[in-house]
Amino acid sequence: MKTTAKLREILSRPGCTMAVSAHDPLLARLVEQAGFEMIGLSGNAVSASYLGLPDMGFLNLSDMASVARRIAAAVSIPVLVDVDTGYGNAMSVRRTVRELEQAGAAGVIMEDQIDYKKCGMIAAGHPVIPAEEHAAKIRSACQARSDPDFVIVARTDAAADHGLDEAIRRGFLYAEAGADMLDIEVPGTPEEVARIRKAGLPVPLKANMDEGKKLWLNDLSVLEAAGYKVASYPGVVRYAVVRSVREALAHLKQHRSSIGIKERLATVDEYFSAVDLGAYLELEKDLLRPFHGKKER
Repeated sequence: MKTTAKLREILSRPGCTMAVSAHDPLLARLVEQAGFEMIGLSGNAVSASYLGLPDMGFLNLSDMASVARRIAAAVSIPVLVDVDTGYGNAMSVRRTVRELEQAGAAGVIMEDQIDYKKCGMIAAGHPVIPAEEHAAKIRSACQARSDPDFVIVARTDAAADHGLDEAIRRGFLYAEAGADMLDIEVPGTPEEVARIRKAGLPVPLKANMDEGKKLWLNDLSVLEAAGYKVASYPGVVRYAVVRSVREALAHLKQHRSSIGIKERLATVDEYFSAVDLGAYLELEKDLLRPFHGKKER
């Protein structure tokens, strides 16, 4: 089954499915091996891992498509890709969608911030473009896809500067423009979740469960009742990587040895298992030997 069809199946069934962000193929394989059914490719994490920069609009389409292509090739589960503002206007969005389709993504998330965007957790203003302009981008994205199962997620950051009512209004407009799913960016207090539930938005919702917000503190059953179909955890892996690597490096620097830290590291076997070394060694036995055709004995 194509990953686009897998994602559509996830959106059509009962419950709220967890997606975990991974910013390189190794981490994506770990997410899949852990039993998760979806990967979210976070622009925040890619900006940090690929460029060493904060999530402030520095990524471009080529950057994101390159990372998405390598991750999608490494796993068999759907990869939902954050494409920031779509990398341009409604005309540019056509190429964005086609590039990500060709890269193997199962869908994209496109936000309504201005092109000089900032991660929602950066303590700063988050200006948004006119709602009608972003709706045109969503309509363009829907028209551009060649696979009707390719999912278009419309994200609005309007609540930060304009309030939740405006964000909800935009959600209705973006759904009307063809969005398959909505991401209403809010801190995630119980009051905000209740207001989103009461609004009765017409398409499934995606929850941003980053630990820098509050939405992740809500039980998944509460989010499901409010219309959420996907609970995306963009921070777990990147925050775990930064903390664990810093602690390991601090130990190595202080003690001039990795003695005493070995129990906190993966074993060699665990590491090679993550990249399925055993399967490649078996393949090597078959392929790296002379082939004598049908009469081979």
